[in-house]
Amino acid sequence: MIRNLVAENTPIAFALALTTLTLLLWRVKPARFSSVSWVSFGAGSAIFWGILAALLVSFAWENYYSFFAPSWYRLAAPLGAVMLYSSFALLFRRVSLHIPGNPVAYFCLLGGLESIPEHAAAIYRFHILEIPILSGSTAALIFIFAFFEYMFF
Repeated sequence: MIRNLVAENTPIAFALALTTLTLLLWRVKPARFSSVSWVSFGAGSAIFWGILAALLVSFAWENYYSFFAPSWYRLAAPLGAVMLYSSFALLFRRVSLHIPGNPVAYFCLLGGLESIPEHAAAIYRFHILEIPILSGSTAALIFIFAFFEYMFF
């Protein structure tokens, strides 16, 4: 049943990623993207990921995180997300600005690609496929869903 939920949500993640990317490409021109200061970019990312991590840990602790994370992770996750993902955002912005083409598209694609090693660690190191909420799912399905999920985020 859960596998069906992940499979059913993958097209939703794809649609959200495609819609968001299309809107960003339409509204944020390359010159505007490059004019945003690195401080604003990093701060915005830190705020977004810190809040998202706090919400995820709060609402998904019993069904997901408690199966592989120690109790201190509840408090450390938002702080870690602030540091890690704001660093990724700044790195992806820098890389995107140095590749010919539209930096907004590259930034979103790099976000999707970042999900792959992160979820590989979750699958093969923390064995998330053994967690009841994900039992019956496959690594491939998790990777596909996560790619579009992170493009959207």
